[in-house]
Amino acid sequence: MGNCPVGWTGRRVSIRSQVTETMRIPAFLTLVLGAGLPAGLAEEAAWRQSYEAGYLDRAGAYAGGSEIMHLVAHKRKLYAANGYWVDARWVIPPEGQKQSSQVLRLDQSGGEWQVDLDTGKSNGLGLEYMKGNVLKSVTFTRDAKGAALPQPRNLLVMAAGANFERGGAVSVWVRDEEKSSWSHSLVRHGSSAGGVRWVPRDMEVHRDKVTGMERLYLSLGNPGIVSGVYDESAPGGIRWSRHLEYPFLTEGTFRTRPLGMARANESLFFSEGGSIYQRVDGERAYYREVLDLHEDADTDVGGIRGLTTIENPKGEGESLLFLWAPGDRSASQVKRMDPDGRGGFALHDEARIIDLMSKALGVEVTYTLGAHNMMYPVTDPATGETVHIIGFQGNIRGKNDLRWKGSALYGGAMYAVRRADQSYEVREINNAYVPGKPLLVSPRAFCLSPFGDGALYIGGHDASRKISDDMAWVFEAPLEVVLGHQQGRDAGSGQRRSPRAPRLNEGPLYELRMYSANEGRHAHLIKRFREHTDRLFRKHGLEALGYWIPTEGPAKKRRRFVYLLKHSSRYAAYENWVAFFNDREWEAVLDKPEFQSLLWQRPESTFLTENDYSALKRVAIDQPGGVYELRIYVTAPGKLAALNARFRNHTRRLFEKHGMKNIGYWTPFDRPQSANTLVYLLHHPNRQQADANWKAFGADPEWHRVRQESEVDGKILAEPPERIYLRALGFSALK
Repeated sequence: MGNCPVGWTGRRVSIRSQVTETMRIPAFLTLVLGAGLPAGLAEEAAWRQSYEAGYLDRAGAYAGGSEIMHLVAHKRKLYAANGYWVDARWVIPPEGQKQSSQVLRLDQSGGEWQVDLDTGKSNGLGLEYMKGNVLKSVTFTRDAKGAALPQPRNLLVMAAGANFERGGAVSVWVRDEEKSSWSHSLVRHGSSAGGVRWVPRDMEVHRDKVTGMERLYLSLGNPGIVSGVYDESAPGGIRWSRHLEYPFLTEGTFRTRPLGMARANESLFFSEGGSIYQRVDGERAYYREVLDLHEDADTDVGGIRGLTTIENPKGEGESLLFLWAPGDRSASQVKRMDPDGRGGFALHDEARIIDLMSKALGVEVTYTLGAHNMMYPVTDPATGETVHIIGFQGNIRGKNDLRWKGSALYGGAMYAVRRADQSYEVREINNAYVPGKPLLVSPRAFCLSPFGDGALYIGGHDASRKISDDMAWVFEAPLEVVLGHQQGRDAGSGQRRSPRAPRLNEGPLYELRMYSANEGRHAHLIKRFREHTDRLFRKHGLEALGYWIPTEGPAKKRRRFVYLLKHSSRYAAYENWVAFFNDREWEAVLDKPEFQSLLWQRPESTFLTENDYSALKRVAIDQPGGVYELRIYVTAPGKLAALNARFRNHTRRLFEKHGMKNIGYWTPFDRPQSANTLVYLLHHPNRQQADANWKAFGADPEWHRVRQESEVDGKILAEPPERIYLRALGFSALK
């Protein structure tokens, strides 16, 4: 979570934890009805939706996102990092490039958020970033040699991870306040083999107590921790080390991605999986494991989350507060690690989020996840004490009308207020959720207003693998409302209807997909499709027109698997694929050892629109068998129309004349291929006849005349055609 200068919900649950090393869930759990202020005063306070994704800002940039990842106050403005996980603008690129994560900027209370940074358009390398993983305001007081700076340098820093075929990268952007622009640095890139994920999650400035060197430490995901020093001559003022800080020369990579960093008692700590590590400063600094919960953690959930520094309630120094969420059955146990005065730590259990949520809603809760970022500290204006706000989400069993449709997730956004005496109160953003209110699901980021109005801004949503087009949100309310001292009116109901390009609803649309199997795994891939995939496709509206395998070529090319799907529209394809991948039966299929590690590269997918002269609607194969021929043509610039005219007026007829059956002709849906590519499919009685057909076609005088006339202004093709001879599989609709 970035640095920031912390209502009445209709529900208030209070729980006081017992802090012993062998603590069990406290039996004392009470429901407290919060007292509102007089009606006249209560009406003056309200929740307000500050950001509702899905519009063009003043510069014409699209302000969207499925999630708000971070909120940061920096130099009297408010910034937000969004993400596009399971958002159509990421899955269906609107401009030939996926819509990458952005940094949004709010200049004043009540203003409209503006796009300040587009990570995809600003990195200069063509990289695409799905999430704004880290956004933080950091302050350097020392230069690259450890000397004190004349004035501290406060920088707004964004970090995000990009993934590509068999690799990934982490980039950092730093905002230039004078130019209102951002400078980009590619911090690290490498292989993703073995499940390595390039996903930064947190950063922290720390000054080594022994050497005096001050560095910004950044988690890269599984690859480890890297650091940088302040250097005015470097891009953005940060010079990143060429070497990893950790686990370089020890373990190679982390098993899971580190989720949090914090400084406590002048030491740097980070969490990874079920462990917490402490940096031991010095000329040859190293890390020691100070906590191991001895339990495996799901890398998607992460393990220890929300690492936060608090005052030690048991004595001098500082403690670490965190949430333990090891897997998909997580109860989200809040734990606290106190210094024991002997160089070690004592571990205490506080509340379980699953119990708090269940009591507040009066239903069984089967799963919870919280503390996406740090547990946010604010000063309670009524008591003067520091409290911490913890956002969370959860699956409920019962009261199905309160669920996000199609999932078990509660539709509202709940958070817990932790007080210094380890008591907890549960509240909700925009008051208790009821059907018809905006779906919020998960509060991820909290930040006090930089505008001097005493408000707290809260941002979030968690896509959770469900379609979440423009579901990112930011709400605000007076701090007294957030903490429950004052009742706040609802912000209203309904969400903006996100603009969708009309072409996304047009159809039908086709999808050509090619898989490349690992050596010895081609038969298993075919078996998976025959016994499972084809049936599940039909279940989710994915209509398979044909399945084929190559008949010839080098071994690696013969291990390909080709199929053609039909969709009612591009957006329907997006919806159906999401439903397919979330199908529990499909997940069970993937868990079978015989169906794991089947592919040596990601599937190739090309969406296609059928050309006006295509015969697919009328095609019929007289007898099953024969051989299919897939051909792909790439034209010179501006020549696609001429190529289509030649096929429409001449080539198709000449193919039929020489024994070739026209199956279908398509143009790619997405740019840049939509401007220069033709894809078509032919059928021949057998492979030998295919050669004879092409020989006769090539010798036809009419073809020579047509070709010469069509190329008067230059050659049409930019490169030789790509050709694959294919055999239909037994379960293929096209035999």
